[in-house]
Amino acid sequence: MLTMEPGPDIALYHDRQIAILERRDWADWLDPSVPAKSILRPLPAGSLDVVRVG
Repeated sequence: MLTMEPGPDIALYHDRQIAILERRDWADWLDPSVPAKSILRPLPAGSLDVVRVG
């Protein structure tokens, strides 16, 4: 797993989150000439649902 700074949906709960690639970035992720920093970015607010478990 690769973690990164949290996006707006996770920041209230934790200081890190799993990196999630949007579909449009999949090919770039596999291209070694594309810098990872240009691909790894938080998802927009509302992209994730936070649900309490346990």
